[in-house]
Amino acid sequence: MNRLPIGFGLLLLFVHSVVAQEFDEPYEAWPEDLKINGQIMINHGLQDFDSARSYLRRSTANKKIIAFESLPSDVESESRLLLSELREGVSGEGSVTVIQSDRPSVAILSAALESADVVSIGRIAGQTETLKELGAQFSQFIDRGGILIADSSWATCLGKCYFPSERSEADIDGDVDDAVIVGMNLLPDCILSCDSGRPPIDINLFQRLSDHAPVVDVSIAPSTMLVLSGRKIFCFGQQTSFALPPTNELEPRQESITERRSRAQAPWDSLVDLTEWRRDAIDRTMDPFPPAEPRKPFVKEGALLIVGGGGMPRGLMDRFVELAGGPENAKLVYVPCSESESVGERQRTVQQWQAMGVRNATFIHTKDRKLANEDDAFLEPLRDATGIWFGGGRQWNFADSYYGTTAHKLMKEVVTRGGVIGGSSAGASIQARYLARATPIGNTRIMAPGYERGGLGFISGVAIDQHFSQRGRQKDMTQLMKRHPQLLGIGLDEATAIEVQESQAKVVGRGRVFFYNREIPVEEGQPDYTALPAGSIYDLAKREVILDASEEPDASEEPDASEEPDDSEASDD
Repeated sequence: MNRLPIGFGLLLLFVHSVVAQEFDEPYEAWPEDLKINGQIMINHGLQDFDSARSYLRRSTANKKIIAFESLPSDVESESRLLLSELREGVSGEGSVTVIQSDRPSVAILSAALESADVVSIGRIAGQTETLKELGAQFSQFIDRGGILIADSSWATCLGKCYFPSERSEADIDGDVDDAVIVGMNLLPDCILSCDSGRPPIDINLFQRLSDHAPVVDVSIAPSTMLVLSGRKIFCFGQQTSFALPPTNELEPRQESITERRSRAQAPWDSLVDLTEWRRDAIDRTMDPFPPAEPRKPFVKEGALLIVGGGGMPRGLMDRFVELAGGPENAKLVYVPCSESESVGERQRTVQQWQAMGVRNATFIHTKDRKLANEDDAFLEPLRDATGIWFGGGRQWNFADSYYGTTAHKLMKEVVTRGGVIGGSSAGASIQARYLARATPIGNTRIMAPGYERGGLGFISGVAIDQHFSQRGRQKDMTQLMKRHPQLLGIGLDEATAIEVQESQAKVVGRGRVFFYNREIPVEEGQPDYTALPAGSIYDLAKREVILDASEEPDASEEPDASEEPDDSEASDD
């Protein structure tokens, strides 16, 4: 690996002092509960169940359903229409039991939550406080995979907090604690509105509330049924809207989703990832990110191997093992990128290392942040690891599982003590402190509010994208650079990588690496990047080309498919 000339020694001493690996990502700021295990459906006046019918029947098939309804009435309410759908859709070993009462007791409600798979509670006036008494039991019901169907007449208490119904938010003064009522938080970190007559949230109050306890404003339009399944929200009927308050640097965030009516519809038009919005709510209470002056990209000790996916440059895994200490001494840990709770006991990356003669090779995987923060047995392989490889998939999974945890801290220490971090595709993007293309809703948006502060940060001051030319992502990086010109953009073609030591990035593989430097004015009609082939060297800290191998004979090779183990998920980034 070429090094900077000795004449830059004093500069390096300065750079070393400000860009060494640090761990300042707070665990406590981010939620441990990233999804619910069951489902919550909130019916706000949906009467036409044609589009929702198949979903309802799939969800409740073979389930024991207990439905609570008010006493018989001449008026056919929306909740009665829903009950009719449940009755007609029951199948297999399923059953529907209806309990008609204006004021069911705590004991009856509790028994239903203990025994049923689905609990539907229709229009029951004045029962909010009774329902809240069972908040812990509702949570346990959802945790074991139960389905709660709630009528809009009482559903606001399912959020983290809610406003008193007898007063508008604009009329509330004084302490925020006095302005809201604590809810059951079954819709985590949400403040829920189902009242078509409710005035818009007073922005000053909402901002004070969000500073006090970050929440997402969720507003369900009339004739709409909202569904929260796991961490995804979608709806049938009209629309559901989401909002976050402004900050000194950011405008309010407001988006709406409608019922999905065709395959051509963009996913974000009909789907919301609630965890992404919760993270964005938290993010808005912190210092702006990325900072106006990020730390320089510099790896003081050790090395990074950052691969663009779609195949491995020939010999790169051998280089990884060499940098980790060689087959005899390397202690390698593979980290798969998966949304699944379990990835099985056999990982092809680990098997490949073993076939290469590596004596100490294993893998870790969890979706439990608490385990990644506290479990000694889980953390043990990281404590003396000399190399970590991050697999392909969707990079937000890495952020969810590890960002801010003890595992994250130990991963950074691998580099600090001279080890190597490698990764392909998602495993490339996650190495930067700024996390690009991390929205859980599709992989076509390069910026994802709430996940931008999700990279594991082995290198600062850059944004890394992959599958670059093959998926035509140049315009995406241009968009990101316009938004955050303080970052250095790096786009990696497939089967192409950079090896980073100190501030130097050496290009290897069959494609090119694109460097976007907005410190240089963009000339109209000219590319806003520098694209370098294998053999080239780029200084990330100084943002300049050290060696351009474009004019040299093409010595690049086709990727060695056998060197690209595929433990990753199919829908990788």
